Amino acid sequence: MGRIVRQTHTPTAAEKLEREKSRALAALNDDYEADAAPLVRDYPQTERLSWDRQLNEAQAYQQWRDAGEGEPPATPTLESILRGRNGPDGSETLADLVDAVLRRADRFLEWQEMTGIRHRGERMIENAETIDAARAVTWESLQKTAAG
Repeated sequence: MGRIVRQTHTPTAAEKLEREKSRALAALNDDYEADAAPLVRDYPQTERLSWDRQLNEAQAYQQWRDAGEGEPPATPTLESILRGRNGPDGSETLADLVDAVLRRADRFLEWQEMTGIRHRGERMIENAETIDAARAVTWESLQKTAAG
């Protein structure tokens, strides 16, 4: 019987660089997510799926309040949430809920600068020409650079 010879592929320099870029990007994304976690920690994923709709309705309602005229916009998502929040004897108003949604949205808006920093890091990793350059792009290094 013949001997089975297993051939192993020695990665090329380009393959090694691509592997390190993938690792660097995964680490960057993990660290970004870890820093963002406090913003979403108390909200289940299913609820977060409705945030865009909640925000759109809240903004439309706020614009109507600011204008002080006309018919209020339809807010079926917020009204449904309000029914659940209030139960049979609650006192929270639609205006109260709109204010809460807009405050939460403002916190996320402030976070978007961090999203831009992550995007910059992603581009830097994609454009890295060496393994060391790819590894040098970390969430921590980007934060230090952004802080100036």
